[in-house]
Amino acid sequence: MKKKTPEQELEELCKEIRREIDHWEDINQNGCNDPFWAAGLNMNLTQHHIIYAKSQIAKVCDEHSIPVPEEMYLPIPPEVSDYYMANLKQKRRVQMIGNPERITTKRNKYNREQLSLF
Repeated sequence: MKKKTPEQELEELCKEIRREIDHWEDINQNGCNDPFWAAGLNMNLTQHHIIYAKSQIAKVCDEHSIPVPEEMYLPIPPEVSDYYMANLKQKRRVQMIGNPERITTKRNKYNREQLSLF
């Protein structure tokens, strides 16, 4: 298998960040279908994927003296309540998750147009 160039690695990481941000926004709006975990827990996992990808980008750019790509300036979605549920119509799923008294449905605000300084 051919080793990736730093530029190819950066391109992949940038795509991953955009894909994960899209995924976070989709879960925030529509929820997810994970039978045992609330949408909030999956959103926080997605947030951690974005943080990790950004740290990898910083490492590659530093090691190879490459300019930082614009994806580094996209804001990281906020951490949310682990019990956030975007869709309470999935009653069986809500029961399977447990602790219904802790479930929240308050939408989480995120503006990907707001620049971030890492």
